[in-house]
Amino acid sequence: MPFGTKCPDFRFRLKPKSKASGESMIILSASMKGINMSIFLIRHAESEANINGKTLSHASIALSENGHIQAQNLCSTLPKIDHVMVSKYLRTQQTAAPILEKYKLVFEIDEHLHEFSYLSERKCANTNLNDRKAWVNAYWDKMDCQHRDADDAESFEDLYLRVQTFQEKLKILATHYAEKNLAVFSHGQFLQLLIMQIQQPRPLTKELMQQFRSDLVRQPIKNTEVFTY
Repeated sequence: MPFGTKCPDFRFRLKPKSKASGESMIILSASMKGINMSIFLIRHAESEANINGKTLSHASIALSENGHIQAQNLCSTLPKIDHVMVSKYLRTQQTAAPILEKYKLVFEIDEHLHEFSYLSERKCANTNLNDRKAWVNAYWDKMDCQHRDADDAESFEDLYLRVQTFQEKLKILATHYAEKNLAVFSHGQFLQLLIMQIQQPRPLTKELMQQFRSDLVRQPIKNTEVFTY
């Protein structure tokens, strides 16, 4: 069955720069057939925060009831997975759980994969999306790559450096998973910047931050959306 039939959010697969052209390639794909590389980059399933639930910390946000269903559907859509990488946040681990159970695997936590946490965790404790809206707008109005909301928050530069480090790791992982399947579970904003940088590597600038925010608002990555590197 074509991959797109069960997973309509699957948009394209990414291949690293070719030696000949030096440019990244985006290959449209609606089917698992013909995919040579087998690293799946996946946003976590719907979380309680995604549906405006109050949350206590960035790391402890759990999947919603619908999110658990999405995770099960994802498991039935993907081919056999040989290894799983997740972020240190619970929602990626819960999204991976059906795959881990199905193939008797243990996940590996990668310290670079967590979500962009640009608001103070202390300030955000026991708040929902509506509560945080003014803080979110204030952060993005600044458009300052180095700005930190507090000492327990990240700057856009911090996210950029994490993405850059993981992008280099992906190049190494690609050589190890040419004939095996690796599932990498991460988050919307992390994947948004990662994919932007794979498509067209750019230095850290205010313009990049503006483009990132624009893409995030206009075309956010959906829950359980899958990209193949």
